[in-house]
Amino acid sequence: MTSTATIKAFPLPPAFTAADLYSIDETSDGSADAKSNEHVSRMGRTTRAASQSSVQHPAYPGPQNASSRFQDRSLENFHTTLKRPKKLAGTSGNPSSGGGGVGSSGGNSNYTPPTSPTAIAHEGIAGPRRRAASTGNRMNLKTLETSSWVRESVYLSSPIRTAFRPDRQPGEVFSLLPGEVLDLVLQALRGLHLDKNSDSCATCMMRDLCSAALCSKRWYKHARAALYGDIQLVGSDSAAHKKKFKQNQGNRMAMLRRTLRSNPDIAALVRSLKVPHPEPPLNWSASKGMQWLEQYEDRVATLIMACPKLERLSGPTPNYDHSFKKIFHALSTRRALKDMTWIVEPAPTPQGQRTDSPSKQRVQSGPSMLEPYQGDAFLGSHRNWSSLTKLSILCQPGATLAPHRLLSRTLTFLPKLQHLHLCNLPPNAFNDNNLLSLPPLKSLILSRIVGITSNGLTAFATRSNTSHLQHLELRNTPLTSLPALARIFSYLPALKSFSLAQSFPPVMPETDSFALWMMPYLASSTIVKLHWDITSHPATTNTADDILARSIEAGGFPSLTTLRTPNDPEGRFQALCRPVEQICLPNDRFFRQHGIGGIPTSGSFSAPSSPISPIHKSATTMSLPSTIYSPASPGTDLQKARLAAQARLEAAHDTPRFTFNITDDDGLVNQTIGVVGFVGTLGSKISYHLLPDDGATDEQGGLVDVIDLVGDGGEALSGGREGCTGRWNQKEGEVADKKEKEKWWHTERGRWRRIEAA
Repeated sequence: MTSTATIKAFPLPPAFTAADLYSIDETSDGSADAKSNEHVSRMGRTTRAASQSSVQHPAYPGPQNASSRFQDRSLENFHTTLKRPKKLAGTSGNPSSGGGGVGSSGGNSNYTPPTSPTAIAHEGIAGPRRRAASTGNRMNLKTLETSSWVRESVYLSSPIRTAFRPDRQPGEVFSLLPGEVLDLVLQALRGLHLDKNSDSCATCMMRDLCSAALCSKRWYKHARAALYGDIQLVGSDSAAHKKKFKQNQGNRMAMLRRTLRSNPDIAALVRSLKVPHPEPPLNWSASKGMQWLEQYEDRVATLIMACPKLERLSGPTPNYDHSFKKIFHALSTRRALKDMTWIVEPAPTPQGQRTDSPSKQRVQSGPSMLEPYQGDAFLGSHRNWSSLTKLSILCQPGATLAPHRLLSRTLTFLPKLQHLHLCNLPPNAFNDNNLLSLPPLKSLILSRIVGITSNGLTAFATRSNTSHLQHLELRNTPLTSLPALARIFSYLPALKSFSLAQSFPPVMPETDSFALWMMPYLASSTIVKLHWDITSHPATTNTADDILARSIEAGGFPSLTTLRTPNDPEGRFQALCRPVEQICLPNDRFFRQHGIGGIPTSGSFSAPSSPISPIHKSATTMSLPSTIYSPASPGTDLQKARLAAQARLEAAHDTPRFTFNITDDDGLVNQTIGVVGFVGTLGSKISYHLLPDDGATDEQGGLVDVIDLVGDGGEALSGGREGCTGRWNQKEGEVADKKEKEKWWHTERGRWRRIEAA
């Protein structure tokens, strides 16, 4: 069947001309009446200023003559001057009948226009033509008469033409650039050095900023702010500094402290400070104690005190054991601090008090409570942090912040808190009551928090202060109820990122099984990124995975664009995503040398222990006991997940999606060819994402934890990692200067990057 389309042609309307901008009185007789003169007098006030300004630019006689007024009218000369047609479409050629005449007589061809533009501008137009009272016509006439000279006048008086005059001095044009442009240039320079794929490092970046500050006075102010606004001291000191100052570490910090103390203006610019990782002396042994570490912490404390407006301290974080340390006292005095990370250790046991064995401590309700003075000291550290926006707390095994009212009281001193990250807090430090008393947050990460229940999470989601929560992450937290998860999705209107990682799946109560017939059961219209990792079923799809996959297929997550499900044994989630050609990375097939599931190296000043997490009794209970502890179960290894997904993708190549039958002239099938075998859904906007977050590892499931925040961040040169020596832009070959070989060299240092949890 052939479809036929009919196209109908219509005549084009008459061409638009400049004369159509105003109407013509067709009853005019060619004489200038009083009403026309009155109208022209009103119009003269508008055109007089334009005609006076146009005297300065006699090079454009056309628009100037177009705005002139005539006494002896000539129809041809008038149309020639305005470069418009002699008559309007659909009118007669008689000027008296509205055919385009303007003057008192349409046939006078002996008229000679004035030669002076000023005289023409002041004469005015008198004649039978009358403009209608329409506001649109009046505005169009002004635009016709003044648009050309206005554009020329604006150009001649613009600062751009004034700035780029030929007689400008070489540095005069640069001095006219606004400071915002210079800041953007310096910001781009930082990005070139600190980009993820850059071969440079922070030392090279600070060297270039210092060179920019020495170029001119214009550059000095902005380059100095960029240099001292975010200070990054990465890696060990150079051998020359160690020899000059006769100490193994802290030389750059000592020079920086001297600069900040002698220049208060520069000290007020410091917002972020990255301190290098501490290095033990060459002749140090464990028997000699940790005196060198205390000295290093004191140097960092003195450097913090030299920065009155410090907002963030990056790098290795000292452990807090509820005893007085100068570094924590220095941080407590910084009123502009916005980011703080606590690594809480067990409180020291008073002399003469007997300690229980670890086996006996397991059967208790958790670690013992703090002394009143210890709780007051921790609470007092937060009194000056009214600008704090991000708080991270990690409790080592045996450590606590009990009683639970301590953390709630602490958060009352943080009115601007937006991001909260809690890890491994015991039940006597954080429970459902603390969860319900949290302030309005934008992101909340709960990792190995055993004191909360599914009912507490449901009640938390229904509170009004959770309406702005955008990121929620639950790792090894006892979420046992699937209806509780459905309520979390439905009651959080701004949730964009959700992560669930635990060793058992949440289940449906038997009384609510009928609800599974109504799909989608799990639904959220705002979630963009979803991380789902249930590690208890490595070979088959569990019930919770099946319900989530069916909910996504039924359109329960219309805004979902990124899906990360490391444990997907049957490829249910991979089949819902956009088809791809390759999933695994080039080096995924190589054997990993180090063990899988180990805790990454910590950057804290003391070696951290393995965190604790609960063992659940049954996945069918609504709350799990928090009195039993066991080693934490790591998430699914992303490297293994990528290899499994790639294997499913390669196996699908043998199962064609489309079949072509090749027939001969008689209609017999000679050959059948199957093509296009893939895994996924065509047209889906969901990407199957199996890469870790920035700063996370494949072994831990790709999520950032507190232990990653205090890590080295790429600073350490261990495990065959190569650093930067400053020669990434050195020339090669015979054209290179001999001095250039050592000009850009510096001590080899790692490429450190700041890690963000959310």
